[in-house]
Amino acid sequence: MTDAKTFRGEIEFKKVWFRYPTKPNQWIFKGLDLKINPQDCIAIVGESGSGKSTFINLVMRFYEPDFGDVFVDGVNVKEYNIASLRSRMGLVMQEPTLFNYSIQEILLYGKTNASNEEI
Repeated sequence: MTDAKTFRGEIEFKKVWFRYPTKPNQWIFKGLDLKINPQDCIAIVGESGSGKSTFINLVMRFYEPDFGDVFVDGVNVKEYNIASLRSRMGLVMQEPTLFNYSIQEILLYGKTNASNEEI
Protein backbone atom coordinates (compact mmCIF):
# COMPACT_ATOMS: atom_id res chain seq x y z
CA MET A 1 0.00 0.00 0.00
CA THR A 2 1.13 3.51 -0.82
CA ASP A 3 0.81 6.32 1.71
CA ALA A 4 -0.48 9.63 0.41
CA LYS A 5 2.01 12.03 1.96
CA THR A 6 1.59 14.83 -0.56
CA PHE A 7 -0.44 15.44 -3.67
CA ARG A 8 0.40 17.45 -6.76
CA GLY A 9 -3.25 17.40 -7.71
CA GLU A 10 -3.43 15.38 -10.92
CA ILE A 11 -6.60 13.27 -11.22
CA GLU A 12 -7.15 10.93 -14.14
CA PHE A 13 -9.97 8.60 -15.12
CA LYS A 14 -9.08 5.99 -17.74
CA LYS A 15 -11.99 4.21 -19.43
CA VAL A 16 -14.07 4.24 -16.23
CA TRP A 17 -17.43 2.48 -16.28
CA PHE A 18 -19.62 2.72 -13.20
CA ARG A 19 -23.17 1.81 -12.19
CA TYR A 20 -24.80 1.49 -8.80
CA PRO A 21 -25.40 -2.12 -7.71
CA THR A 22 -29.07 -1.29 -7.12
CA LYS A 23 -29.45 -0.08 -10.74
CA PRO A 24 -27.47 -2.59 -12.82
CA ASN A 25 -28.98 -1.42 -16.14
CA GLN A 26 -28.23 2.28 -15.64
CA TRP A 27 -24.62 3.29 -16.29
CA ILE A 28 -23.46 6.54 -14.68
CA PHE A 29 -20.14 6.53 -16.56
CA LYS A 30 -19.49 4.65 -19.80
CA GLY A 31 -15.78 4.69 -20.62
CA LEU A 32 -15.02 8.05 -18.98
CA ASP A 33 -11.60 9.40 -19.93
CA LEU A 34 -10.66 12.60 -18.13
CA LYS A 35 -7.45 14.20 -16.92
CA ILE A 36 -7.34 17.11 -14.50
CA ASN A 37 -3.88 18.66 -14.26
CA PRO A 38 -2.45 20.28 -11.13
CA GLN A 39 -3.53 23.91 -10.83
CA ASP A 40 -6.50 23.40 -13.19
CA CYS A 41 -9.67 25.09 -12.07
CA ILE A 42 -12.68 23.04 -13.13
CA ALA A 43 -16.39 22.82 -12.44
CA ILE A 44 -18.39 19.62 -12.56
CA VAL A 45 -21.98 20.50 -13.35
CA GLY A 46 -25.06 18.59 -14.39
CA GLU A 47 -28.52 17.48 -13.50
CA SER A 48 -29.29 15.44 -10.43
CA GLY A 49 -28.09 11.88 -10.95
CA SER A 50 -25.58 12.74 -13.69
CA GLY A 51 -22.53 11.61 -11.71
CA LYS A 52 -21.12 14.71 -9.99
CA SER A 53 -20.94 13.16 -6.52
CA THR A 54 -20.08 9.76 -7.96
CA PHE A 55 -16.99 11.31 -9.58
CA ILE A 56 -15.46 12.39 -6.25
CA ASN A 57 -16.66 9.22 -4.52
CA LEU A 58 -14.64 7.20 -7.03
CA VAL A 59 -11.55 9.35 -6.45
CA MET A 60 -11.84 8.89 -2.68
CA ARG A 61 -12.65 5.16 -3.04
CA PHE A 62 -16.08 5.24 -1.50
CA TYR A 63 -16.98 3.37 -4.71
CA GLU A 64 -14.94 1.20 -7.06
CA PRO A 65 -15.40 1.41 -10.85
CA ASP A 66 -16.91 -1.60 -12.62
CA PHE A 67 -14.24 -1.21 -15.30
CA GLY A 68 -11.31 1.15 -15.81
CA ASP A 69 -9.04 2.92 -13.38
CA VAL A 70 -8.79 6.13 -11.36
CA PHE A 71 -5.38 7.70 -10.71
CA VAL A 72 -4.15 10.43 -8.38
CA ASP A 73 -0.73 11.77 -9.35
CA GLY A 74 -0.18 8.79 -11.62
CA VAL A 75 -0.87 6.20 -8.90
CA ASN A 76 -3.95 4.00 -9.12
CA VAL A 77 -6.17 4.87 -6.14
CA LYS A 78 -6.42 1.13 -5.40
CA GLU A 79 -2.73 1.22 -4.44
CA TYR A 80 -3.19 3.93 -1.80
CA ASN A 81 -3.88 3.20 1.83
CA ILE A 82 -7.52 4.39 2.01
CA ALA A 83 -7.13 6.30 5.29
CA SER A 84 -4.01 8.02 3.96
CA LEU A 85 -5.70 8.89 0.65
CA ARG A 86 -8.76 10.37 2.32
CA SER A 87 -6.72 12.29 4.90
CA ARG A 88 -5.06 14.28 2.08
CA MET A 89 -8.34 15.39 0.49
CA GLY A 90 -11.18 17.63 1.52
CA LEU A 91 -14.77 17.06 0.56
CA VAL A 92 -17.74 19.33 1.14
CA MET A 93 -20.99 17.72 0.09
CA GLN A 94 -23.99 19.74 -1.06
CA GLU A 95 -25.99 18.70 2.00
CA PRO A 96 -24.15 20.00 5.08
CA THR A 97 -23.96 18.17 8.37
CA LEU A 98 -24.49 20.37 11.41
CA PHE A 99 -22.70 19.47 14.63
CA ASN A 100 -23.92 20.46 18.07
CA TYR A 101 -20.39 20.97 19.43
CA SER A 102 -18.00 23.83 20.14
CA ILE A 103 -15.73 25.09 17.35
CA GLN A 104 -12.79 23.50 19.17
CA GLU A 105 -14.52 20.10 19.26
CA ILE A 106 -15.45 20.36 15.57
CA LEU A 107 -11.84 21.14 14.58
CA LEU A 108 -10.56 18.25 16.69
CA TYR A 109 -13.19 15.98 15.12
CA GLY A 110 -11.60 16.48 11.71
CA LYS A 111 -8.04 15.84 12.91
CA THR A 112 -8.11 13.28 15.68
CA ASN A 113 -4.37 13.45 16.35
CA ALA A 114 -4.38 17.24 16.90
CA SER A 115 -3.81 18.74 20.32
CA ASN A 116 -5.64 21.70 21.84
CA GLU A 117 -2.48 23.78 21.36
CA GLU A 118 -2.53 23.20 17.59
CA ILE A 119 -5.93 24.73 17.12
